[in-house]
Amino acid sequence: MTSDNFRQTRNRIGSAAIIIAVFSLLSKILGLARDAIFSHQFGTGPVIDAYFAAFRIPDFVFNLLILGTFSVAFIPIFSEYLIKDKEKANRLANSIINVTLLMIFVFSLLALVFINPLISAIAPGFQGETRELAKTFTKIFLLSPIFLTLSSITSSMLNTHRRFAIVSAAPLLYNASIIAGAVWLYPKFGPMGLAFGVVLGAFLHFIIQVPQLLSLGFRYEFKIDTRQPGFIQFWKLYWPRIFSMGTGQITLLITSIFGSFLGAGALSSFYYANNLQGVFLSIFAVSAALAVFPVMSDLFNEKDMTGLKDVIAHTTIQILYFVIPLSVLMLILRAQVVRLVLGIGQNTNFTFNDVRTVAATLGLFAVSMFAQGLIQLFTRAFYAMQNTRIPVIISFITIAINIVATAILVRKFGVPGLAMAFSITSLIELAILMMELHVKLGNIHDEYLIVLTLKIVISSLVAGIITYITLYIVAPFVPMNKYVGVLTQAIISGLVGSLAYLAVSWVLGLAETRNIISVTRSAVAKAGKPFAYIWSMWS
Repeated sequence: MTSDNFRQTRNRIGSAAIIIAVFSLLSKILGLARDAIFSHQFGTGPVIDAYFAAFRIPDFVFNLLILGTFSVAFIPIFSEYLIKDKEKANRLANSIINVTLLMIFVFSLLALVFINPLISAIAPGFQGETRELAKTFTKIFLLSPIFLTLSSITSSMLNTHRRFAIVSAAPLLYNASIIAGAVWLYPKFGPMGLAFGVVLGAFLHFIIQVPQLLSLGFRYEFKIDTRQPGFIQFWKLYWPRIFSMGTGQITLLITSIFGSFLGAGALSSFYYANNLQGVFLSIFAVSAALAVFPVMSDLFNEKDMTGLKDVIAHTTIQILYFVIPLSVLMLILRAQVVRLVLGIGQNTNFTFNDVRTVAATLGLFAVSMFAQGLIQLFTRAFYAMQNTRIPVIISFITIAINIVATAILVRKFGVPGLAMAFSITSLIELAILMMELHVKLGNIHDEYLIVLTLKIVISSLVAGIITYITLYIVAPFVPMNKYVGVLTQAIISGLVGSLAYLAVSWVLGLAETRNIISVTRSAVAKAGKPFAYIWSMWS
């Protein structure tokens, strides 16, 4: 890849990642608002335990069969067809859509029929009211995979066309609908109101994307052409991917099984912490991996292996540049973050003990955030190369390790043990993926990666030390027993730590920092022009 082409590719990836990241940030802010409302209204009691557990069956069906699994099989083939013939690409899409919808409908129906044994399987420790609530929630939630499947297919097609904005905006409606369910529907319909909000959100997640897909010339037809080579190739790639992309869902199922025996509040504490780390992970890691996946697929289809390695190396540093310092700050400010987000409001049901448990769990998640982020990228790199065997084998190893680690650690540490097992598993999975990626591609600019990663780690550690010191400097000057005091302490410490990270990384010569500072200067200069003009008129 020439330097000009590489710069163009970087710009395309950067623009797409920014669009995804901005909407992801807005969606995650709504997600934080959702969790804040849940924690205030329900704390970590049986209703919210049942609510989180009930997602496991529909989420398992959807995430295992569709989310991640569908896109990584569909995008490379659809991209290849689009390059050659748009009409054939759309016919292929219709065939795949129809079979996929039939499949997801059958799985959802089977889950509904066998609801009782499934609830016993995912939450064997639930009894009485909690079990019945989980069953009721699950029955209603099983409608959502159908709408989310339609949404995921539409998203994959739009992403292949490089239309990221509306796809990234869809989760905003999903989270907004869930919030509406908690605020307005729950008081009227009880727990059923929470479930209705989820299903409505899934429908809105799909329908908002339809107009743009139609504007690109796609027309739906109920036809299945099994003779197309792309159709056959899709299913050859699809089924093995279930075992690898489904690892996360199986891990969460394992968590639900073991967590259901830990008593009221255990599962909700785990998921509250997981959702908090997911905010930053989605914005700075998942968004980059999603944006770069179609580009990696195109480069592989064009046999540009040098360009593929360039993109993988650059995106790796891009993810680490943001995720490592954020994970360090989260580790240090974990208690403040949990208190500010989940303990907000007067007369909250989220107790001090809840804050302590969720904060400890969040800290253990923070240790592996960089690994979770890079797993998203490296797994998609294999799929862009249409390699299914390696991710499948790694997934089986990962699941086995997770079961053993969870069984051992949950007995000793309770809820934090669930997160500890999750992090250990993520670190091992990343290590294996890195080794196999080197076997497949050889040197992926290793010296570049090692040097820049060390610079990021050093900058992050310095920032973490300064943040920790600032916490204790600020504490005597603010009322720490009040929300405003904790907020002030967190903002000042986080801001000082962030500035320290930028300063040290600037001194160490990280290009990402120089780009950020350059963009900031330009934005400030543009924003200041009207004031400068007014000042010149008066002076």
